Amino acid sequence: MYRPAGRTLAPRTLATAAVAAVALAAVPAATPPAAANEGNPTVLAWGAGRTGQLGNGSTADSLSPASVTSLFRGDVDKMSAGGSSSSDSFVLALTDKTVKAWGHNSSGQLGNGGRASQAVPATVPRLNGIKDIAAGGSHALALDDRGQVYSWGNNAYGQLGNNRTGESRTVPDRVQLPPRVSQISAGCDFSLALLENGTVYAWGRGVHGQLGNGSRALSSVPVRVKGLDDIVEVDAGCHHALARTSGNTVKSWGYNLYGQLGDSSTTSSSVPVDVDWLEGVVEIDAGADHNYVRTNDSRVWGWGSNQYGQLLETDEDFANGTLRTNRTAPIEIRRLEGVQHMAAGARHGIAVTADKVFTWGDNSEGQLGNGTTTPRYSPVDILDQGSAIKDVTASLGGNTSYAY
Repeated sequence: MYRPAGRTLAPRTLATAAVAAVALAAVPAATPPAAANEGNPTVLAWGAGRTGQLGNGSTADSLSPASVTSLFRGDVDKMSAGGSSSSDSFVLALTDKTVKAWGHNSSGQLGNGGRASQAVPATVPRLNGIKDIAAGGSHALALDDRGQVYSWGNNAYGQLGNNRTGESRTVPDRVQLPPRVSQISAGCDFSLALLENGTVYAWGRGVHGQLGNGSRALSSVPVRVKGLDDIVEVDAGCHHALARTSGNTVKSWGYNLYGQLGDSSTTSSSVPVDVDWLEGVVEIDAGADHNYVRTNDSRVWGWGSNQYGQLLETDEDFANGTLRTNRTAPIEIRRLEGVQHMAAGARHGIAVTADKVFTWGDNSEGQLGNGTTTPRYSPVDILDQGSAIKDVTASLGGNTSYAY
């Protein structure tokens, strides 16, 4: 459970820590925190709202959690929030093997055949039997229970995997991949698919090495990520990727300006590298430029961009002269010990326990949900007992948060 922070940087000897379109129109202010708490069964959203990504019929920002229109937590199996910024954010929700979408749509990323943005959830046609979803920068993926992948939206870099570039699609179309796919993830401009045999395929832009195949060229068809044959989970950041192995260690590849590869360097890599000293990892979450992992002893570790306090280093560290600098290798985030799930946004974080939701980091558009736009370098409790939140997510490159 949440507890006061201790020292953030644990020594390497602690490495065993396992770990139909609706027109956009302004409406009255969003639901205040009290109404979004106990007894409210809806999915909750807060932060930037300019593209309708809050799903409440409004384009206004919300500084506190507000209900997503007609979308109930008990019906939602998974959510994925995309966008490369708050100006193009959109959201997918998996409900009873179908997909709902809302938000920005200029590239057809809502999958409804049009390009008009919409501010309330609507069903994506032509998708049935879906078991996984992924929202990228301006494209989207879905995986059905036969192990087949579908893509739609922006295709400037071949991120739809249809052997073409530059032609966006406004409806889902099948991606040709080896059988069978077990999980998908989408970055700002590339896509990932994890096969049941533990191998990983990538397609889209490769300039930062984010395809992991040893090249920096784009690929409009899926190519195999080098050296990965025992992977059980993948997650894409904006221009980098993480993979969890069957031995519960972590691999990374792609862009590394902020240390988001976690290998004690800032050198980007076009092939997977080992994230330093992590063992026993049971969950990975890649944000735009920072990452969190949870280990099997309920501890949380993070690395990458830290300019907005994303890694929750303690105030006493700063008093002792420690700078809020990016971290190129994992550090323990003791303030998050015991959380059940985490989400890394563009410049903020979210965590959920059995009965609480915490947020921290940048708050320029209200993405912390505490009624202000003031950044927080320690966790703020925004949803208390009775909220019954099972998971959280955040826009890939934007400033919107979701709890479901």
